Amino acid sequence: MEFLQTLLIILLVLVGTRLLWKAFGKTFIKWLGMKALQRVQKSFEKRAGFQEGQSPFQNGGRGQSTSAKSSAPLKSNEKKKVGEYIDFEEID
Repeated sequence: MEFLQTLLIILLVLVGTRLLWKAFGKTFIKWLGMKALQRVQKSFEKRAGFQEGQSPFQNGGRGQSTSAKSSAPLKSNEKKKVGEYIDFEEID
């Protein structure tokens, strides 16, 4: 009798899962897609150096803001000192 109860429970769970999937499957997949898109966009913004609240898709897709900070010229011509040069000699 316990075997039949176990089998019936397994069948009910499988049928219930199938019915729920048919009813909410598309919504669930759409939700997963939106979450993945949000994660990718957040990762892209983090790597590209965008400030929070600034989207790369605003202002014609250029990622530029109208604030005074972004209108200042970039100082890319400055050379950064990384370290000093050390000349090693080979010893035989």
